[in-house]
Amino acid sequence: MEKQKKGIFRYLTQSWSEEWKMTGLVIALMFDTVIGYPLASVISSSVAIRFINDLVISAVLSLGLFALTRHKITQLILGGIILIAISARWVRYFFGAHWLLGWDILLSLVAVIAIVIFTMKYAYKEGPVTSQRIRAAVAAYLLITMAFALGYMLISFLMPGAFRFPDKAPNIDDPRFGYIFHYFSISTITTLGYGDIVPVHPFTRTLATTEALVGQLFPAVLLARLVSLSVVDRQRSDKQKTI
Repeated sequence: MEKQKKGIFRYLTQSWSEEWKMTGLVIALMFDTVIGYPLASVISSSVAIRFINDLVISAVLSLGLFALTRHKITQLILGGIILIAISARWVRYFFGAHWLLGWDILLSLVAVIAIVIFTMKYAYKEGPVTSQRIRAAVAAYLLITMAFALGYMLISFLMPGAFRFPDKAPNIDDPRFGYIFHYFSISTITTLGYGDIVPVHPFTRTLATTEALVGQLFPAVLLARLVSLSVVDRQRSDKQKTI
């Protein structure tokens, strides 16, 4: 009986911690999406903006790692990539190493894509539809916008002039540059298409087209999957009641 109580307590503690990790991931992503860009426009100090940006990105990557990965080998591999990406960001922050910018963007992109895959696997897996899985789906959607924003940044770093801006854009190592592409990514995935930032290079146009398609297909496929899982779970519970 005592062992059973310990097992139940451990399960409840683990479920509570996992739920709060997922909630923290969504909050960090919402902060970066909703508050980050206006904050970058208001704060005049680029050092303060970079500190806040690096802190939020580090929180997103860390929470994504601990909230979604269960396999130890996967945790070690992804954790190593995230650790190097976070280290590159903070080395750039403290020492201003411009040559690390390309590696910073690339490693962050790889880490975010990996977290997107784990998040989507969690949201689409078999089983009852829970609030935690809904939060995972929201996190996946916001992570996809972040991944595309990093992709646009990487292309702009490798091929300057790949985008046309209405005004003179900040330097690529300015943290405001990242928020501009975050804004463009959200505008593209939701198909708002204001037209203030225009992709002119074939690579950026292809990437923007892909993001627009993902923005249309992801909610439709997700809703269909969640509805089917809910129906299956209801049918299973009805069978158990009749038995």
